[in-house]
Amino acid sequence: MKWEFAAVLGVYGATFAYTYSRYADRLEFHRYLANHVMLFAPLNFLFTFFTRGKQSSTYPASSVPGLDQLKAAYPIIRAEAQALRDAGVFNRAPAKDEPGYNTFEKGGWRLYRLKWYSRECDATAKAACPQTCAIVDSIPSVRSALFTVLPPGARLGRHHDPVASSLRYHLGLLTPNSEKCALTLDGVPHVWRDGEELLFDPTYLHSAINETDVVRIILFCDVEKTQLWRPIKPIADALDFGVVSKFTGADAQGKISWISAAYKPIYKLRAYIKQNVKKRNRTAYNIIKYGAIALVLAGLYYVL
Repeated sequence: MKWEFAAVLGVYGATFAYTYSRYADRLEFHRYLANHVMLFAPLNFLFTFFTRGKQSSTYPASSVPGLDQLKAAYPIIRAEAQALRDAGVFNRAPAKDEPGYNTFEKGGWRLYRLKWYSRECDATAKAACPQTCAIVDSIPSVRSALFTVLPPGARLGRHHDPVASSLRYHLGLLTPNSEKCALTLDGVPHVWRDGEELLFDPTYLHSAINETDVVRIILFCDVEKTQLWRPIKPIADALDFGVVSKFTGADAQGKISWISAAYKPIYKLRAYIKQNVKKRNRTAYNIIKYGAIALVLAGLYYVL
């Protein structure tokens, strides 16, 4: 075995072991063999090990400058979200060009994008939600902002977000205010309530349910991870604004990023295999999945 290949495997093994050890709640171990937790383990090691303070799935909202302004503006933001709801903005077909969100939208979850890793909100969002956009744009630490809807009966499965380069902020706007509508993060339920906030690391395992008859609408933001050591911060910024910013759907002109364009055929192939192979023959599905991983490793060995 080439030493370079062994070194790569060693780095992945060590960083994944560290990442895995952070979690109190985990998926079945074999699922991580074909999961982005393994793929991005070296990056997430940088973004979690080299941070100030205690490792945690949640953080005080006060640790990120400006988030207090969002909570203070709750009535304004709530009113504009309610206007969008009443106008039927969220009553649309599932998106097909949102990498990472396609599966969620199939279950009824919907988003309305205000901004996505950009300096300002989209022009269409500014027109629809001028006050919310003015507030969001005035806070440099807010990297993305969405209104997201979880309808009655909807459920988001347990999953990890890919990279720990930013934190996730939720502000309850129009919620059932019920324990039957909650985010479960690293095994702990967090109930959404009107005007209440939650700041967390989305690379921890999380899921969501709405077992009420009331639609849940929140402000959903990705924000700067202020806990990062100074030398690591430029790496997180480069990843967020150079790569994560491209994981988005069509803009106002109907254009999509190169990442979204590349993702479309992959998503279609993945959906086809899940629909036509996984449901009929789990063994065949696993052969395809782990065979693909073996091919990637063989290619890496050959290149190195």
